[in-house]
Amino acid sequence: MRLLRLLILASTFAVLVAVVASDARAVGFADTPCPEAGPGGIRVCPEAIVGQAYAIRVTGSGGCGPALPYQFRLLNGTLPPGVSLSKEGELRGTPVSAGTWDFWIELSDQDPPTASWCAPKRSEREFRIRVGAPPATVGTPYSFALGTAGAGASWSLVSGVLPLNLALDPATGVIAGVPETPGSYPLVFSTTDSAGHAVRIDFTLTVYPHLALTTVRVPPMRHGRFSTVKLRTTGAVGGVAFRVVAGRLPIGLRLDGRAGAIRGTPRKAGTYRLTIQASDSLGRSATGPLILTVR
Repeated sequence: MRLLRLLILASTFAVLVAVVASDARAVGFADTPCPEAGPGGIRVCPEAIVGQAYAIRVTGSGGCGPALPYQFRLLNGTLPPGVSLSKEGELRGTPVSAGTWDFWIELSDQDPPTASWCAPKRSEREFRIRVGAPPATVGTPYSFALGTAGAGASWSLVSGVLPLNLALDPATGVIAGVPETPGSYPLVFSTTDSAGHAVRIDFTLTVYPHLALTTVRVPPMRHGRFSTVKLRTTGAVGGVAFRVVAGRLPIGLRLDGRAGAIRGTPRKAGTYRLTIQASDSLGRSATGPLILTVR
C-alpha cells in the first residue's frame, strides 16, 4: 500500500511539473508554414495565385498549448482580398488581386482557459503573403486585372517588359492578349489610389508552352504477347494524367493514367482508333488521336 501511495504521489508530481513547465514556456508562432525571412524578421507565407484556392494553417508553440487550443486574430494590416483568417489560425480563400500584403496576427493561449493551471499568454508577429498573377499559355487568350485605379488615375508599367502580344489597358488595369513566347517576365506596375497615394504591384508573369499530346501512332503489337506503350506530351507543367475519352482499348490492355502507359496482352487483332486526353498540374488539357494496331 505504501509503495502504491509513493507511485501515485510521484505520478502526480510529474504531471504538475509537466504542466508548470508547459505553462512557463512563452507562447509563440511555429516555424511552419510561414518561416521567418530573417532573425526577428517578418514571417513569409507560401505564395498565392489570383483565382486559385489558398489554404494554410498558422500554428503556435509553447504556452498552454497544445494541451489547450490556441486562438488567432488579425491585429492590423490587410489580408489579400478574398482571403480571411479564422480563430483557429487558418488563412483561407481565393485571392482576387495581385500584390504583396503585410499584416499582424495575434496568437494567444485559450482565453478564458478551460484548465485552471493555464495562465494565458499572447504573442504577435508580422506576416506577408505575395499574390501572383495566374500563368498564361502560348496561343491561348489571356486576361488579368490588376485592380481598379483611383479616380482620374491610370495604371502604368514601370519596370519589365510584357510578353509579346500582351498589352496593358491603363484605364482598367487589364492585361490581355494572346501570348506568343514562353518565359518568365518580372513586372512592376504603379497607379494612384483614391487618397492620392502611389500603389505599386510587382509579380512575375509566367507564360508556359502549349500543352500537346505527341503520341499519335505506336509500333504494332502482337496478339498474345505482353506489350507496353508510353504516351508522351510537350509543354506539360508538373505531373500529367491521361485518360481515354473516345474509343476502346483492345481487350487485354489497360491505361495507367498516372504513368501514361498502356500495358497488357492484347487478345484480339485489329486496328483501334482512340482519343486520349492529357491534363497537367495547371489544370490544362489537350486531346489527340491514338492508333493502335494488333497483329
